[in-house]
Amino acid sequence: MTCHWIEGQDLERKEFGPREEVEEAVREDQDAGFEDVGAILDGEGGKTQTLLQCSAIWNKAHRSPLAAEAVEEIWKMKLIIPCVTRWNSEYNAVQKIVSLTDAQLAEVCERLAVPKLLANELAFLNEYAEVLKPLACALDLLQGETKCFLGLVITALQTLKKRLSDKKPHVRFFLEVIETVINAIDSRFQKWFLSREAKLATASSPQFRLWWLPEEEKEDVRRMLVAEALNMEPAVNTTAAAPASSDSGEEDFFSYGSGANRETSTVPPEEVRKYLEGTNKKLGALEDFPTVKQVFIKYNTTLPSSAAVERLFSYGGNLFTPQRNRMTDEHFELVLLLRYNSKISTV
Repeated sequence: MTCHWIEGQDLERKEFGPREEVEEAVREDQDAGFEDVGAILDGEGGKTQTLLQCSAIWNKAHRSPLAAEAVEEIWKMKLIIPCVTRWNSEYNAVQKIVSLTDAQLAEVCERLAVPKLLANELAFLNEYAEVLKPLACALDLLQGETKCFLGLVITALQTLKKRLSDKKPHVRFFLEVIETVINAIDSRFQKWFLSREAKLATASSPQFRLWWLPEEEKEDVRRMLVAEALNMEPAVNTTAAAPASSDSGEEDFFSYGSGANRETSTVPPEEVRKYLEGTNKKLGALEDFPTVKQVFIKYNTTLPSSAAVERLFSYGGNLFTPQRNRMTDEHFELVLLLRYNSKISTV
């Protein structure tokens, strides 16, 4: 089974290949050398010292109830404590610190008896939050649960590269980080950018259609989508309820296409033409294009990240305790699904 990787997580494709091809792909991935962003930040003493000072604040607030109360009294909000298994949590914690005024931050440092952050260190933290914001947003999208489609991968990486490139002329501390992330995207995902399956997954998503492609490539992908639609079984148009639309965070991150209108469909080539001319970004727009909807389902059922599955495992660990170790497999599955789906349905 062939696999691609996103931040060390499985990205399972639909087709199955010969064992030799699988083993060769795994060897190529293992042999590839990528520089860790954290290692770059640790490469200079000043950067490391700044993050260590932030860690001192986080540790005191986490270990001491009195320190946590002092922080809440000054900041009027709780402090975010980073989690070692999720990089985004460190970004969110730094972002919370830089949202404070200089007076608030100085008072917190004094109350917690930690060294005050200097002007240069505050500049580093502000640049950290500004430069790495697109990366945090891309990871949140790719690790989501409600809309974790394969069609997000190419567009998320394209947008991430562009937003990081736009920041290069304005940075003091993070130029090497930006160049490392961009180079890693280009080298690790080059084959994925050329993948037919990835292009069809993205083109069949109403949020992107062909807007993400350069002009010289749009016609080729359009023909590819028409050919795939012709291979689909004839579909009957239905009026099922439309899923929820993209949230504002996604719309702020992506910038493809414009507004929204409803369309109708006919035979596959004509249906694809009307679909590509449409502007409705809501997933429910596919109800008007049953053949394109089949293409979307075929190529977007694969998860772009294993994060959602890992969260399910975490729920399992909370349920299967020593006091409940005699549950049958069926009982455990039922309880796990009830707990996991409690956010969308209450009994």
